[in-house]
Amino acid sequence: MNLLESIVPFDSYATAMAQDVLGWLGMSVKVQNLDRLPPSGPLLIVCNHRSFLDPFLLTSFLKTPINFVCHRYMGNVPVLREVLQTCGGFPLSNSDWYPDLLHHSTELFDRGKTIGIFPEGAAPMLDTPAPGVLRPFYRGFAHLALQAKVVNLQILPVAIFSQAEMQWPAVPLSVLHRLDPLEPLFKQDGWHPAVLYREIAIRIGTPISIAPYSEHYHGRQAGTVVKDLTATLSRQVADLLVA
Repeated sequence: MNLLESIVPFDSYATAMAQDVLGWLGMSVKVQNLDRLPPSGPLLIVCNHRSFLDPFLLTSFLKTPINFVCHRYMGNVPVLREVLQTCGGFPLSNSDWYPDLLHHSTELFDRGKTIGIFPEGAAPMLDTPAPGVLRPFYRGFAHLALQAKVVNLQILPVAIFSQAEMQWPAVPLSVLHRLDPLEPLFKQDGWHPAVLYREIAIRIGTPISIAPYSEHYHGRQAGTVVKDLTATLSRQVADLLVA
């Protein structure tokens, strides 16, 4: 399956789909600092992740279409794949996924689009931390932002803080392992939990320009720049969670 095989071309439909998914759940949602959301792209949203509802929440309540980078296994689940793609999501395709991700993300950024990514990876989805606790960030989003080489790209830290929720076992990990044998977290016994929010706050941070980091992203400095950018975004999301 191609990475952007079925991203919906009609942005308004993606937002409407997300709102429909959430409409019947009856959640209490407060959005803080919506005025910090840049009026136009290109934009990379970096957010914590604890529920399958997170992409729908951000697309709906930030009132902007967001193309989310999703886990590989989601591209192998027929119904889930179509729902995610309808909302603008694109699952990573295979073990050699980064070149495709960089290529297609650059295309979206060049068109002024917004991409969302959850740098904690799959870990908080399997072993859900307490609200307010942030898992370490992977550095892939920082490499993506710097290597895309898109003028005026900004990164926006966002936090979803759960104030009340329900959890229950949803899918055996053995099933997910069959869908994605490459994911080491699925090579264990147990269940993938589902988190259903009852009350949350979506907290928006201050956009960060990628330009000052891009100036030094070369040679031996590249690793340090990526490390610094990752630490900066991790710290900002963590601060939003305890705000």
